[in-house]
Amino acid sequence: MGLKFLPCTALLLAATLLISCGGEAATPPPAPNILLVVVDTLRADHLTPYGYEVQNTTPVLQAMVDGPGGQVYHGMLASSPWTKPSVATLFTGLDPRDHGVMRLVGKGSKLKNDHTLGAEFGRGGYTTGCVMSNFLLSKRMRSGYDRGFDFYDDTVANKKDPHRGSTAVNISNSGMEWIRKQSGVKPWMLVLHYFDPHASFEDIAEVDWVDPSYDGWVVGGATTDMLREQESSLTMADIAALHAYYDEEIFETDHQIGRVFEFLKQQGLWENTVVVFTADHGEELGERGHIGHTQTLRSELVDLPFLVRIPKDYQDAWKMPESAGGGYAMRQIYPALLTVAGLPLPEGRSLEAPDFLTTQVDYVPVRKEHIEKYVQKRSLRKDGLQYILDTRSGEELLFDLTSDPQMMTPLPSNHQGWESMRALIDEPVFWEEY
Repeated sequence: MGLKFLPCTALLLAATLLISCGGEAATPPPAPNILLVVVDTLRADHLTPYGYEVQNTTPVLQAMVDGPGGQVYHGMLASSPWTKPSVATLFTGLDPRDHGVMRLVGKGSKLKNDHTLGAEFGRGGYTTGCVMSNFLLSKRMRSGYDRGFDFYDDTVANKKDPHRGSTAVNISNSGMEWIRKQSGVKPWMLVLHYFDPHASFEDIAEVDWVDPSYDGWVVGGATTDMLREQESSLTMADIAALHAYYDEEIFETDHQIGRVFEFLKQQGLWENTVVVFTADHGEELGERGHIGHTQTLRSELVDLPFLVRIPKDYQDAWKMPESAGGGYAMRQIYPALLTVAGLPLPEGRSLEAPDFLTTQVDYVPVRKEHIEKYVQKRSLRKDGLQYILDTRSGEELLFDLTSDPQMMTPLPSNHQGWESMRALIDEPVFWEEY
């Protein structure tokens, strides 16, 4: 049985008891620093560790998982296909039905939970920080995502046009500066949230992955409005260009994350820092005639990368049990981080794996001209099947993820999996209602 890392007072008591009984107490390792890296709008199937071969988009992350303590997890499911509910899950360890954040504005738009990552690590003796790039989660939006953090830098999120330009370098710079200021007396927990590769998809100078013969409308920096206007007339060449610009932004983000890793090594912090890497959701890049997110619960939007590097001294304390039905729930990340740091879990959180996975979306656009984007859907994933229910239209879809991981061909109505999935989808305990 692996050593469980305990809060400092518990460790001292254990050592005292061992000595009083004549045993020799091993010196426990210091509490680990925690680095949680979250990349906005990042789909797993475009990353090198997940077998992407079109380009080597993430050499830094590949090197991390290839090294000591590196692990690649397959089957991490987002709690929702857009930022606010998904990051709320990361920050609270709760599904949308429990944290209640599913809307842009109004009811269900603010994070009100007092047991955020920042708050719980702070109670456990950590200094806590977050560098936030998404304007929806900025302090001026009063959404509550800064709750519990000692330091919350949303400078990048407050720029005039938050969708334009690459900001990954700013996020890394701010994070490194904050780490540099820590005294070393207390361990730290830091969240770095990178907005790249969210649209607009910028043309990154260091690489040129767009087909040089392409002469269509897709250009680096195309605005989100332009993408929406053109999505109904996409050609295969347009889609290829979108993927290329998207990959370039992933490459730049990977590079900037690498700068943070090198900084940690130079500062002598690498071997006592637990690194966890994930995304809030993915992105549609024209495969089904759409560009963006929020609209479906299919693989390109809800299948997340989940990569970790656990230094040797903390590997026994790292726990991430797989669901009985396969895969991992996004809400498991929160208790895993607290547990590896030796901190207690708040009520309602557990390391126990769920029997199956759920994801949902209840997205209401603010702008009336986008009202066609209003969507309410629920989904279950279990035993290699994924069921999706559109609660507005009543449409039902069932997919076999083993033979059809991209979820392109729905299963017929006589498939044996329908009955069990329908029974679960009707259970109100799994869903937030509005």
